[in-house]
Amino acid sequence: MRNGTKNGTRRTTLTLPVKALTAAERIAEKRKVTLSVVVSEALEKTLHAEAEAKREGQRRVQAWEKYRQSLSDLTDEEWQVLDGIVMEPTGE
Repeated sequence: MRNGTKNGTRRTTLTLPVKALTAAERIAEKRKVTLSVVVSEALEKTLHAEAEAKREGQRRVQAWEKYRQSLSDLTDEEWQVLDGIVMEPTGE
């Protein structure tokens, strides 16, 4: 055992909502695994989803910036066309 870890795990105490704990216990029993396995998998899945959402947000920001840069040289008239504004000539 090194630095309090054994096989890449570490023992800790958590305080969980009763409903969440009960649901996790039912899942563990049904799958015939330990409660630790169920909680660990749920935590890893959530952390992975959050990291992926952050990466997706960053990709969207980068795409938006590239889009804005590609349109930076447009004239006011060209912007109006893009915005769907059609200017009719005045009856002069």
